[in-house]
Amino acid sequence: MNNIVQDFFGLSRIPFSKNIPPKDVFKSSAYEEALARLEYGVNDEDILLLTGPVGSGKSLTLKSFIHSLDINHYIPIYLRGNNLSESDLFKTVLVGLDIKPPHFPQTAKLLFFKTVPELSKKPVIIIDDSQELKDSALNAIKSMTNFDYDSDNKITFILAGQPELKSILKLKKFISLKQRIRLFFHMTALSLEETCRYIDHNLKICGNQNSVFSDDAKNKIHLCTEGIPRKINAVCYRSILGAALNSQNIIDSSNILLEDPTE
Repeated sequence: MNNIVQDFFGLSRIPFSKNIPPKDVFKSSAYEEALARLEYGVNDEDILLLTGPVGSGKSLTLKSFIHSLDINHYIPIYLRGNNLSESDLFKTVLVGLDIKPPHFPQTAKLLFFKTVPELSKKPVIIIDDSQELKDSALNAIKSMTNFDYDSDNKITFILAGQPELKSILKLKKFISLKQRIRLFFHMTALSLEETCRYIDHNLKICGNQNSVFSDDAKNKIHLCTEGIPRKINAVCYRSILGAALNSQNIIDSSNILLEDPTE
């Protein structure tokens, strides 16, 4: 099926995929500002916060950020919230540092606090879907950045999650953690102009220089997807597949496939 689409539209690969190399990412204003804040804060900040709606590009931004890190100075460790507890967090970070974690939680904590100050590279712990962390893990993050005997910043946590993460951090039990977060950014949807450029960009990096989607199709896609990249990808993927199967060179507002059959 992929060959049908590629052959019909003259593509080198299937567009609107989530597996985009960092060099080919569409640089929206939200993406560029989010990436700039992460790159600026990673050296000196204890905790950074990145939030945004589902499908707004947080994970892609994190992927680009990790790709940009100098591996001679940083150790990036990517995790998912996935109901991680305090004990899980300490042990998972140790695993990311290539250290076999002890069985007992307290021993793992002691090993973490002994190991991190001795590292020649700074660990950067990126936790995607942070809204799914257990309360104990969120509270542990504040203590995991405390190395009071040394003024140097030894570790940075990047908490990324859906908008409810901001609400969680406003709870009284997390007030001291929230106060440690000085740099944050909330991803926003693409504007109409950015949506149009996003669609053309994703076709161009896959080898098609022509305008496959008409202007009215792009306008309708933006309206129906609210400018959320993941939704745009889904609509455009369905539409180019349908167009290839029906030998339609141009996708206009009459033949874009908006509906998701799972809804």
